[in-house]
Amino acid sequence: MIDLGQIIIHPDAEHAVVQANQKVEEFVDRFHLGDFGDIDAETRQFNEDALRDGGDVLGCYEMCSGLPLWIIGDGKTTVVLLP
Repeated sequence: MIDLGQIIIHPDAEHAVVQANQKVEEFVDRFHLGDFGDIDAETRQFNEDALRDGGDVLGCYEMCSGLPLWIIGDGKTTVVLLP
């Protein structure tokens, strides 16, 4: 599991999630459990290195609306935003 620290949700991201009839918590929970969503092999390796060595971890998720949602965390702060 990934430490979330302080969670910051950008207003435009929160609005997009609500418009998709979803909740931010479902994406944050996935991120917290180590499910980084729709990432490629390079980003997966980047995340593994960041988890081991410290650094930012990226989660990319597709909302029901088809729009992407990003979550970036470093163990102290987790930010939910649109790309």
